[in-house]
Amino acid sequence: MMKKFFLNSFLIFIIQIQYSYADKTERSLITQIDDPHIQIGSNFFGGKLLVFGSISGRDLLKSDIIIKVQGKEKKSLIREKIKKYGIWINNKATLVEGVPSFYSIYSNRNINRITDTEFLVREEIGINNLKFTSRVGEPQVHYVHDAIKKKNTESNIFNENFTGIRIIGDKLFRSSIELPQEIKEGTYEVSIFFFEDQVLIDSDISNIFVNKTQSGKYIYNQANKNPLLYGIISVIIAWCAGLIIIGVSRVT
Repeated sequence: MMKKFFLNSFLIFIIQIQYSYADKTERSLITQIDDPHIQIGSNFFGGKLLVFGSISGRDLLKSDIIIKVQGKEKKSLIREKIKKYGIWINNKATLVEGVPSFYSIYSNRNINRITDTEFLVREEIGINNLKFTSRVGEPQVHYVHDAIKKKNTESNIFNENFTGIRIIGDKLFRSSIELPQEIKEGTYEVSIFFFEDQVLIDSDISNIFVNKTQSGKYIYNQANKNPLLYGIISVIIAWCAGLIIIGVSRVT
């Protein structure tokens, strides 16, 4: 905890130094991620991605910031439920392409008040502005795409936080982005947009890298390659743990 505190304080100090030496006429956006390399394993239950930044020659109190974190696109199956003989059952599955493996929007206020709809749609900022591809016609396409958004939002794979950026003084900003337990291994793009009077002043793009630890990778591979064996071993481990707990409780 103390290590994280000192690291964050050091990053803010570095950004302040960079800001003081920046050319005020260039309006350069300075950003920093506390740790772009994230390790996940069997003991990973979610985490936070800390993003800091400043922009030279501007007053952040009169400006707006949007941070978009997005994973690589993937294919996803969605099944429509129909009611048959009084029972809800799954209908045929629809393949949807272009679905981000993770998508998060953080801003200092509602994004619809920061800039115009055209920009938000073009940059796919906001869950409702995400574009998917599926081989279904109207009106099923709206149902399918809405179902994808709902499914991922409920599992926190898609999320929006319109009060998720904190202004420090009048020159620095800070955001703590939630990373869910279900986040997948891969490269994620972090895009930061700086606005003033609904006009884009500057932007910055960087990457973070999510990797599995060796133990986490082994468990993941076994669970996918040998699900039956993995299930049996898990049951045996749980049974042994139960016996140990019972034995300890009897002794005490």
